[in-house]
Amino acid sequence: MAKSGKNYTQSLLSTVKNLARETCADMILLVANSGVSHADVHELNTTCQVLVVTRKKHFLRGIEEKGVQRLTYDYRRSNGTHYEHLRQCIIRGLESGYIRRDARLICLSCMLATQGVDAITVMDTSIGFDIYDSAKISAIAGDLPLKVVKTTLDLSIDIGKDGREGEPVGTLFVIGDSKRVLHHSRSMTFDPFRGYSDKEKNICNPDVHEGVKEVSLMDGAFIIREDGVILSGGRYISASVRGLTLPKGLGARHVAAAAITKTTRAIAMAISESTGTVRVFKQGKIVLQINTHRWHIGQDHR
Repeated sequence: MAKSGKNYTQSLLSTVKNLARETCADMILLVANSGVSHADVHELNTTCQVLVVTRKKHFLRGIEEKGVQRLTYDYRRSNGTHYEHLRQCIIRGLESGYIRRDARLICLSCMLATQGVDAITVMDTSIGFDIYDSAKISAIAGDLPLKVVKTTLDLSIDIGKDGREGEPVGTLFVIGDSKRVLHHSRSMTFDPFRGYSDKEKNICNPDVHEGVKEVSLMDGAFIIREDGVILSGGRYISASVRGLTLPKGLGARHVAAAAITKTTRAIAMAISESTGTVRVFKQGKIVLQINTHRWHIGQDHR
């Protein structure tokens, strides 16, 4: 990484070309908004396929005509570190089909500089990006809208990783077959979503997410309709647990997730309060497990 205030773009561009050859990279990912010319990118692309991710629609416009791939993404909306911003750009590339699974990327990006690029990172998408395999998530979603499932999964990961205001949080989302799910559950307290319009309580509406995180401090499950509308929160799941087989150490929340998905056609996402691990259930079984790497880990796996 270059020192702040200096522009080492040309030096880094040259370095990236050599590094791509030496590492047998599958792609060069350029995350930038200025300071790199069409000629620079075209020359990079003669060495290795280049994907440009930028938040400025006009930056390097038309570069696709020379075989370079280009994706506009407003990654300013992502919170967190430079690494997290870069990770979000890779995720968008995976979801858009530009980046394949198991690809080795040489990432050229801007960390501190006001223009151009000043950082090089080597990343392998086979490590830590498996949940963004569209085929895997589509198989889990089944007949449910993919957007609803992916949005709920992303929110589950956020809750698992960050909790709420520094406090660890565990909760349960149940998606789909909502009439039967409601039949096999009951309200534990006043419903926090009662009286709001469908738009105001749709899980796909980003404005809803902070409210969901706040409600997740309560015990009970969120019941989400097939179209993403949160029908209820703080629900106690009363589905039969007969015949369930779960790994040892998982408690009531995970049992409830397994039970409701075995009894109905719903899928469920359970977030462990102690570890932040997200487990996705379908037909009574765990079909996906995501370690969110929460810093503070306890012993309880409710």
